[in-house]
Amino acid sequence: MKKHSFLKYCACILLTLIAVSCSTGNKEQKIVTVTIQPQKYFAEKIAGDRFDINCIVPPGSNPEAYDPSPSHLVHLGKSIAYFKIGHIGFELAWMDKLEQNNPHMKIFDNSEGINILSGTHEHSDNDSDNHHHHFDADPHTWSSPKNARIIAKNMYDAFVSLDPSGEKVYRQNYEALLAEINQVDSVMTRKLTPVSGTMFAIYHPSLSYLAKDYNLHQLSLEYNGKEPSAFYLKKAIDVAKENHVKVIFIQQEFDAKQAESFAQEIGAKVVSINPLSYNWSEELLNITNAIAGE
Repeated sequence: MKKHSFLKYCACILLTLIAVSCSTGNKEQKIVTVTIQPQKYFAEKIAGDRFDINCIVPPGSNPEAYDPSPSHLVHLGKSIAYFKIGHIGFELAWMDKLEQNNPHMKIFDNSEGINILSGTHEHSDNDSDNHHHHFDADPHTWSSPKNARIIAKNMYDAFVSLDPSGEKVYRQNYEALLAEINQVDSVMTRKLTPVSGTMFAIYHPSLSYLAKDYNLHQLSLEYNGKEPSAFYLKKAIDVAKENHVKVIFIQQEFDAKQAESFAQEIGAKVVSINPLSYNWSEELLNITNAIAGE
């Protein structure tokens, strides 16, 4: 605990030094920082070569509890803007410090306009037959093409605001990205409509928006952000069997042992996924194929 506090103290000092150095350096550096890899994918698609995109949380790391590295903080200090994904652990812990130490940096919220879910993660509730529990705001907005359109539009507006001379380029790139998102949505609709109303299991409940938009049900093994107890797992197994769950997803940043044990109990297949993948389109289609049983 002391080590963690010391690292945060050092990081705050580093942020202050970076802010001071940047205030006297080249103010024309066109760098934008984002929180997660799917944002980087969208931002690079829209910005083209007019901006460098710095992503704070590296591949394989958990954005709910990530402490930024010195190299990422250096790039952050040079950024003219920060694109938040909204409601995610890293931002809740760090955004105030980042804003205070980088007053030159404009902040844009990519989740603006999205209907944020507040804990509609399906699971076996101890005192209810409906299997629901309420958590805080769900940050995994990018798992839905419907939300991806909003994120892309917010990014487009932000880039035009930061660099009006590039509006024509940004518009063209944004429309190309929108066409890609629409194509993904079309494929997902075609493949998931036949399995509408079915349930899938997942260790960390990161597909709530996907489930909502395609009329699916998400069964979370994780309980309130923690490893499930033996009692909770037993109840979840009962729910999974009752609903004929055929697939359980496990994200790469979590231990797969419990998911594998759970799958053996219910006769389901374990599928490794990465909702934080840079390759947003490819990852969503892989998830879709698994739910559809392909």
